[in-house]
Amino acid sequence: MRLRYITVCLFIVIMLTSLSACAGAGDVPAQVVERYHQALVEKDQERLLNSSCADWEAMALMELDSFMSVETELVEFACQTTSSDEKNATVTCEGAISATYDGEAREFPLDIQTFLVVQEGGEWRLCGYE
Repeated sequence: MRLRYITVCLFIVIMLTSLSACAGAGDVPAQVVERYHQALVEKDQERLLNSSCADWEAMALMELDSFMSVETELVEFACQTTSSDEKNATVTCEGAISATYDGEAREFPLDIQTFLVVQEGGEWRLCGYE
């Protein structure tokens, strides 16, 4: 009886570990675009640059600079990969960045762009817009 209990518990632990590993894998290019935008609205320059390819870093810093003096948040934000191969992916998003300055909010829609994501240094990184 005790051996059966241990076997069942071990099975449950293995299954939960497997499921959590699968959940982490997910849609990596889309997760990169989401991480980039979260870093942008949180004004986290290091995370923003870590999510950007080398060719996009200057533009990423300009985007960050444009939001530095306003309060920002992501509104109804989610992304998904629309195409992908080993080195390139395109990602579309829903939602917007809401920027508030002096009590007035303005939304910048994210569904009007297709984001380019590339493999660089063994990692997916945002590298511009299509």
